Amino acid sequence: MVALLAATAPAAASAGWGRPFELVKPGTLDYLPTQLAFSRSGAAAAGLAIGDLDTAGSTQAYLVSRSPRGAVGAPHKLAGASEVIALGYAGSSLELLTGTTPGDLDCCSTVQALRVSGRGAVQRHQTLVSGLTGATLGQLIDLADGRMMAAVATEGGVWVTQSSKRGVFAAKRRLTGAAQSPQSLTAAWLGGENSLVAWTAASGPAGSATPRSIYYSLGSKSGGPRHPHSLLQVPAGHRIDQLAVTRRGSSATAAWIESYSDRRGAFHSQVMAADFGARHPMSRTLSAAGGQAAGLGLASDAAGAQAVAWESCTSAGSCTVRAATRGPNGHFGHGALLGSIDASQTPSVAVGPTGQVIVGWVRAGHPVAAVGSASSGRFGAAHVLSATTFALDLTLTFGPRRDALVAWTQGTLNSSVVAADYRAP
Repeated sequence: MVALLAATAPAAASAGWGRPFELVKPGTLDYLPTQLAFSRSGAAAAGLAIGDLDTAGSTQAYLVSRSPRGAVGAPHKLAGASEVIALGYAGSSLELLTGTTPGDLDCCSTVQALRVSGRGAVQRHQTLVSGLTGATLGQLIDLADGRMMAAVATEGGVWVTQSSKRGVFAAKRRLTGAAQSPQSLTAAWLGGENSLVAWTAASGPAGSATPRSIYYSLGSKSGGPRHPHSLLQVPAGHRIDQLAVTRRGSSATAAWIESYSDRRGAFHSQVMAADFGARHPMSRTLSAAGGQAAGLGLASDAAGAQAVAWESCTSAGSCTVRAATRGPNGHFGHGALLGSIDASQTPSVAVGPTGQVIVGWVRAGHPVAAVGSASSGRFGAAHVLSATTFALDLTLTFGPRRDALVAWTQGTLNSSVVAADYRAP
């Protein structure tokens, strides 16, 4: 089903972009979007699923590991897993949330936690939530002391659990009531043993109500998130389409896409942001008037430098990428125009250890990326990462050593997963 890669891709040795290399060689089936994670030592992992997307229940989850020196291992089949929902490192150990479903149904009815060794062997398998229906979302947060916080959401609820230093997760805790229908899920590490889980929800039967509220729950040294709070509610007639949160020093920031129709029937979609901590948080509009916002991405570094990226489209169907940034003590500036983007694609954003920002997207089938500074808000010209004109589903992440990894699906009939390194100067 998939050709295994038995090659070594050298890590980027100097500042700038390295040559693209294959994470998974071409195969005849379809690839779900890749997820990436870095360890503190510089090792990286990519989680993906392969299958026939026209056939429900046909996908199989795989893991690809890359050593700190750049050696890429063969794709490792995760037995019994249909999809990789989330992944992250707890120290040197890799933790994954995977989903399964019986028969020919779409994922996922059950979510498991897998702890995987550096060679891809599963060291622990633990079921976290079962009996799920509908689309499943998940987040994994490294608490920096060998423990992980996991959050899972469907339209039926939000559940959280936290692991011990031995890697065993406690019993799940439900954060939502029976009257809430969650629509999105996001989470962030706030430093130390502190974490935050946030979600949007509507009141009423699942699928029939409009999500207007942002809820959150905080975890601390005394335990994982347990008490839900309301951050804000948008006006009547408005809805929250996407939500992301990220660290801001010891607190956090939420960004969301808010849409509504005015009295004349004209549709509006804009990027908003608000900081946690205030009793009545002040919302700020980041996107310019006239464009329809979508594809939200939000990232930060430990000091609190932040970047928001989104896709802005006109009624004629042309789309561009915009990004707004701020330093640890500043305010978001106006969204910088980075270039055009294919309408079906969404941008990805990451912030490095000292405030470097990378925004990546797909333009005319090419994977491209622009590098900038969170403090200044300025970006360089977009860099074309590959000559291909068949790139899809680009994602990226920053590592702990001023290095970043970008990955995308490449090809049509015989797709592969390709990646490129970046090293900050």
